[in-house]
Amino acid sequence: MARITIEDCLEELDNAFDICALAGKRAKDLASGADPLVESKDKPTVIALREISAGKIGMDYFEISNKEKIESQLFGDGISEEEVITELSQQLEEMPSTESLATTSNQQDISNDNTLDASPAINDDVKPNDVDEADASKDKVIE
Repeated sequence: MARITIEDCLEELDNAFDICALAGKRAKDLASGADPLVESKDKPTVIALREISAGKIGMDYFEISNKEKIESQLFGDGISEEEVITELSQQLEEMPSTESLATTSNQQDISNDNTLDASPAINDDVKPNDVDEADASKDKVIE
């Protein structure tokens, strides 16, 4: 096979920096297991340059690649976006409404008020200055 250079890719993309960035991104994806779009037994960097010069990938590859990567991280391999939306909507339907939660909360507040009223009365016979002699002996310093 003939050698491939960035100059060969300039026919498809007019910016050498864009070619390098695109080739680097595509080479990383190829090294991670992406399927090549051209037949070649070269290293990932060379395959990426061949794909660019053949017009198989362009600058939109960044957006497509990032979208696929995000979707695979969010949804994994077996779950689609529609399945996630369906499951979440079912869970929302099963949740009690805020009105029923407010009613339950008010009923609990009323029952708590009733239990507070039934508490025993405070003993008014005890004065704050009354000190037990046992407690007073603990405060004495041993000389």
